[in-house]
Amino acid sequence: MLPFKNLMNDSYCRDTSIKIRSHLDVKRRNGEFIGSFAVYGYAKDPENKNRLVVDPEAAETVREIFARRIAGQSCQAISDDLNALGVLSPMEYKRSKGINFKTGYQVQSKAKWSARAVLRILENEVYLGIMTQGKRTTPNYKVRTVVERPPEAWMRVEGTHEAIIS
Repeated sequence: MLPFKNLMNDSYCRDTSIKIRSHLDVKRRNGEFIGSFAVYGYAKDPENKNRLVVDPEAAETVREIFARRIAGQSCQAISDDLNALGVLSPMEYKRSKGINFKTGYQVQSKAKWSARAVLRILENEVYLGIMTQGKRTTPNYKVRTVVERPPEAWMRVEGTHEAIIS
């Protein structure tokens, strides 16, 4: 009787996982934001958690980063300038807004701007008004290994939110 119960329980978990994955795929195709935290420069809409709205304070920093890069500054020079000016890093900004956010990228007690953080902002299409999701996945509900998807398999939907840069 026990092996049969285990088979039924496993079948239930598999079915539930398939339904949840398909529901999240539909949301991604519709351009709805399904992440836990909005990217730096945006906030979740208080009326619709699946929509992003511009956070004016952080968006100004994002515009400044792009302007400096266009002017020819390196990512390291931009991060050094932001740290010298006392601009809060994305993680510290989230903390200042009362969001309980943790990451594996932090190496110091107080997160600072790094060249890699600046590069992540410069490479992110969300600032152009394009919702890009589904970059990583897991093979199934039993395997916790994260698999990177090729760019042609990403869900990209344009015009889902206001662009910060042109």
